[in-house]
Order: sequence, then C-alpha cells, then structure tokens
Amino acid sequence: MRILSSLLVTLCLVRLLAVVETQAAEPLPSVWEAGVIEATDLYGQRHSFDDGARTVDVVVFVSPTCPISNGALPRLRKIADEVARAAGPDRVPVRFVAVVADDSMTREEAIAHFQDRPLPFPVIWEGREALRGRLRPTHVPEAFVIDASGRVAYRGAIDDAYRAVGRRRPAVTKRWLADAVAAVAAGEAPAEAFIAPVGCRLEIAAALALKTTVTYARDVAPIVHGRCVSCHRAGEVAPFSLTTCAEVTAHAPMIVETIAAGIMPPWMPAANDAHPFLGDRRMTQKEIETITAWAEGGCEPGDAADEPALPTFTAGWRLGPPDLVVQMPEAFTVPADSPDILQHFVIPIDIPEDKVVAAIDFHPGNPRVVHHAVLFLDASGAARRLDAATPEPGYGKFSGPGFLPSGALGGWSPGNTPRRLPGGRGRHLKKGSDLVVQIHYHPDGVEASDRSEIGLYFLDEPTAAIIADRERLVGSIWTSAYELDIPAGDAAWRTSASYTLPKGVTVVGVVPHMHLLGKAVSVRAELPDGSKKRLVDIPAWDYAWQDEFYYQEPFPLPAGTRIVMEGVFDNSAANPSNPSKPPRRVVWGDGTLDEMLFCFLLVSAERTEDLVHVVLDNLRHDLETPRLPR
Repeated sequence: MRILSSLLVTLCLVRLLAVVETQAAEPLPSVWEAGVIEATDLYGQRHSFDDGARTVDVVVFVSPTCPISNGALPRLRKIADEVARAAGPDRVPVRFVAVVADDSMTREEAIAHFQDRPLPFPVIWEGREALRGRLRPTHVPEAFVIDASGRVAYRGAIDDAYRAVGRRRPAVTKRWLADAVAAVAAGEAPAEAFIAPVGCRLEIAAALALKTTVTYARDVAPIVHGRCVSCHRAGEVAPFSLTTCAEVTAHAPMIVETIAAGIMPPWMPAANDAHPFLGDRRMTQKEIETITAWAEGGCEPGDAADEPALPTFTAGWRLGPPDLVVQMPEAFTVPADSPDILQHFVIPIDIPEDKVVAAIDFHPGNPRVVHHAVLFLDASGAARRLDAATPEPGYGKFSGPGFLPSGALGGWSPGNTPRRLPGGRGRHLKKGSDLVVQIHYHPDGVEASDRSEIGLYFLDEPTAAIIADRERLVGSIWTSAYELDIPAGDAAWRTSASYTLPKGVTVVGVVPHMHLLGKAVSVRAELPDGSKKRLVDIPAWDYAWQDEFYYQEPFPLPAGTRIVMEGVFDNSAANPSNPSKPPRRVVWGDGTLDEMLFCFLLVSAERTEDLVHVVLDNLRHDLETPRLPR
C-alpha cells in the first residue's frame, strides 16, 4: 500500500511540477536544437524529430479521456486531408502527428480507441513524454505548428468550436490551425501566433505544497462519491471514471479547473435556501477548496481505512419494474462530428384507459452521445405528421417540439435520479396519446447509434379517484415573453412577463427555457400581501444544461399571486454562443436563429376543479399575450 501511495503521489507531483506560463508573447526557440527526439507510434513505427528534417511539423496533443479532444479528431482529419491536397513544389512538406498526452490507458486500449477514431497520421506513444516536455502543452487538444527551422510558428486552439469547457458553439467560424499550417507551408508567418486552447487541463498553475493534511481517502473521496460518480463511472455518460484515487489523481488538474469555474458538477440555479431543489448538484465552497488543496498538495491517497465505500447504483430500472416500457421505434444514427442535434421521436402509448404517471425512468440507448431528453405528450396527431414529413427516424427541431403539447411527463439529464412526484402526485396521461421524446445528442467524434427507452410508473389508484382527490394531479402553467425583439449588438437586452393566479395552487417545480442568446433568467412570486418568493434564479444560463427543477417541499401560492419572469439576452458579437455572425436582430421563434423566454410551473391544487380552472385561465392568458407581427 505504501508503494502504491508513493507512486500516486509521484504521479501527481510530476503533473503539477510541469507548470507552464503561456508562451504567447515569446515564441519558443528551435525546439529540436536541444537534441533529436526519437519516438514510436501506437503500431511501433519510428519517427524522429529534429531541426534537420526541413518539414513543417504539426504536433497535436490529444487525450482519449477528454471529450473535447475526441470531438476535435474529425476536424483534424479534415485539416490533414486539405493540406495533403494542397501539397506542391512551392510548399514545404507538412507532417502531422498526434501525441497521447496522458497515461490513463494502456497501449492496447489506446489502439482500440483510435481504431474507432482513425487519424490519417501517426499517433505517438513512446517518446510522448519527451515531446510534452519539449513543447509544454497546457491543454488537450492543443496544436503546435513548427516551421522548417524548428521554431514554433503557432500554438494553441485548433478552431473556435468551444468558447469554454462545456460551451460548444453552434458552428466553427475560426480555423486557426488550418490557417497557420497553410501560411507556414507557403513560407509565411501565421496571422495569429497564439490562440488560447480550450480543452481538458493538463497542469494546475498553482503553488505546490509538498506536504498536506488533506487526503483522498478521508477528505476527497466523500465529495467525489456524492457529487461525481453518478455520472463518472463505467457505463455512464461521462467520458471517464472517477471511482478510485488513481482515476481522480489522473484527472486532478481538469477537476480543479472545472469545479472552480462552476462548470462541474452541472447545475444552473443559484442557491434557494427558502425553497431548495431536489437533486441540487452544486459543490459548496468548502468542497471546492478541499479538492483544490488536495491536488495542489500532491494528491495524497491517505489511509485506505478512511475511505468510504462507493455508493451503490441499482442496475436496470432504479424504481423497480415499470408499469409500461416504451422505446424509440427505430435506432437513430448520430454523426461523428456535427453541431449538437435535437431530434424528436414519436412513440405511441398503448394503454386501455387514462392513467396518472407518478414517475419516469429514461434509459439512454447510447449514454456516450445522449445529452438530455424532454418528454412531451401529443393527443392531436400533430407530431406524427411532422415525423411522416422527414425520411430519417423522428424529426429535427432545435427548440420546441413544433406543436402545442397536450401534456408532458418530465425529462432526463445525466446524473438525474428518477423520483416519484412528491405527495403521491402524478401527471395525467390520456388514452390514445403519443409520447414525443425530444433528445439532445452531443456528437463525440465517432458515429454512434441510439435507441433509448422509457419506463412509466403509474399510480395504483383508479384515475378518476386521483382526479377527485386533493393535491394529487399535477398540471403545467407558464408565462412567456412573446414580444422578443433583440437588437443586433445588444449584450444585455432585458424583458419580462407575468401571470396572475386566479386560484391558489401548490408549486411542485419550475422549468425555465431560453435559447442560445439567453444570459440570465429569474422568476419570483409576488404575493397579495406584498411579500415575495424566489422561484428560481439562473444567473448564467446554459442551453446545454436545462432541466426540470423540483422543490424538496412543494409550497402554496394564494390566489392573486403574480408570477414575474425576467430574462436577459446577449446578442453581441462577444457572445460565443451567438449563432449569427455578425449578430442580427432576433425575435421570438422556434428556429436555431430565433429566441424564446418561457417558464413552466408544475402545480397542483386543493381541488382538481381549481387546477383545471388555473390551467384553462393560463391558456386564455397565453392566447391573449401580445406577439410581434411576423
């Protein structure tokens, strides 16, 4: 055990001691003049790197456990193919290599990984430590273009596919690596010598304390078990596992960066102490400081006796056998590289009578690419017509489902735990309805196939009895700002909307919704006595992580309460998520280039008649809400 502990500490110290300062202002001298680097690729072929080669070397550091790196491989293939086609006597020969920048897998595992993600150039295995030490990358993926004299002409990002970790742009608009290679091969200097890379961090730029009292077993493992392993374990959607000290040590730099930035664990709402949400994934400041101190102090494993057991996860259906299991009619193919996809699949529900759904358990067919799902109900047949109009399984639509839903059954996102609605509540499922499953797919560099399934859990009592009972049936109401007219260039355009409750309700959950220009959204309840309740506050909206937020304890709002929603949009060129380059005027709409501002409330009522009254009044209010002329 002492030997293993020493090895883990040494591993982390080696990672942490290789701290780099960004070399944007002072390009490296000839990186090969310090001596020839001999390397071999995954298949044992030898490669020499020295200043006598008279070639342009493109060296890209990659990692099989980094999703941003894996997603970049198809774009690297494209760049290499373009360079090969442009080769000629007036251009310096160009050699591409990829370098595996971490030691998280064996050579055999790496070979299998890159067989699934083939590259038209070598992937360096032996000699990678020397290349990493000579070039000193800070992230993966990070690219270096080395001219024929051995000097670094460009280093940094491949392109602008990501504005930040976890924040992918709708489309690539800047191809810095391709431009740099073309310039250097033609004997010219690149327009940009350095672009900060976005990806998985290789080092922690922080002071290194050689001794620490923070250990993995005693201090860090409880945090990781509670916050991370629901997704970061074998067979789940996260790109790597964090179930052992060795695994957490290997990813310590990236963990520190993402938790400090609030990117991980993913959770948008700010703290709501008066009405906390179920499943809140936010780390506390103390937890962040503990993990950071452990990483900066050398990743001390500690005494194995102090480490708690891993949490157990039920295989299969986590709420037990469902009352009904439905599945996508056929598999859907997710391409290797594309902007994120929103596809809608229409699934008929065969039930002999109306039911009340207490919970759902969504099982992604391919957790690697299924990002999240929203479940709509359609009793009109509209979704079937949309599906019939497209040749592929389902139909693509970026925002709403394209029809007015007759209901909804909730949603799923990675790490969510299926739960029954509190207080024996449920949602009405009308006989003859279709389930319309909106799935957000996140391509990861390899073509994938998905056929997800959903388990439905019904309340045991007769539906008529539930409808007649108090507080049992859950319905949805909403407030919307349809008069969106966001000027091009405005970085903080604000609007609001409101709805006044005609009857008292009990609030069970809240579901805000915006598109890519969304910057922040907040919703509050203004009670007749003048008091206010915060329903949800999202200071940094991220379209990729929207969810349903259930309250730990549903709470009442009296008749006359005004629900007020306020939204902020960023339609400036500085917003990396802006799908329009340059920015253009944006109004309400379903399309990618349009915007929305919705907030749904999941509510029940003392009497079903009151719930129906509120839902119908809300529909009337929505129809009367002003819209911009189209």
